[in-house]
Formats: sequence, structure tokens, C-alpha cells
Amino acid sequence: MKNDAIHKYAALAGVLAGVSAIALAFYIHSAQPKLGPSWHIGILVTSPRLLAAMGVVMLIGGILTLWSPAAGGLLVLVPSVIGLVYCYNHEWTRIPLLKIWAAPVLLGWLCGILAGYALAKDVEAFDEPPDYGDVLNED
Repeated sequence: MKNDAIHKYAALAGVLAGVSAIALAFYIHSAQPKLGPSWHIGILVTSPRLLAAMGVVMLIGGILTLWSPAAGGLLVLVPSVIGLVYCYNHEWTRIPLLKIWAAPVLLGWLCGILAGYALAKDVEAFDEPPDYGDVLNED
């Protein structure tokens, strides 16, 4: 598979992760705005707010993956990890939260994997070790 195709697939997975997170945030806000207890980190962080904010970051990361797979992949993966931490910290509503976060997290991890493959294809391998000359053989 060509490197440009992997960049595009990684970007597509990242953008889909962000769009699904934002769409699910609007769905949760209309259906169950009190799903899971809130985090109090200076401001009130509820499930829909966290999911929408993480969706925006994933969307930006997905677009950035086209130019820089390392930075874009990280911007998509970090919100996925934060979402999983949020889900597992709320033991009484863990399963409903995981059902909501499943699509963005899986698409985010897919974007990260594809961005890693794109990054691996960007880095050129060397055929032989570098020649240091007589630097190592000085007496």
C-alpha cells in the first residue's frame, strides 16, 4: 500500500472518530444529559461536554494526520485514552459509558495504528551502518 493512501486512511479514521464523538455528544445531551457523574476540575465536566470537546480535538488531529502522522495520531489517541479513563472511573455507569465511547475510541485507535504505519513508511531504512572513518580507531 502506498504511503499517501495510508495517510488518507489514517486521516479518514481520525475525522470519523471526531465526527462520531461530536454526534454522540449531541445524542447523549438530548437523551441522557446526566449519564455518569461529573468531574470537577475547575469547571464542571459532564459526559456530553467531555465527548464533544474530545471530538473536536480528534477532528483536528484527523486532519493534521495528512501532514504529520505523529502529531495527528497523538491528537486522536490522547482523547481516546482520556475517554477510557473517564469511563472506567465511573463504576456504576461504566457499561453505558463504554457503549457510547466505543465508536470514537475504536476509530481513534485505528487512526493511531494507521498513522504509525504511515510514519514507519516515511522513515527511510539504512542498508549499512554509517561510516565514521578513523574516529573509532584513534590510538
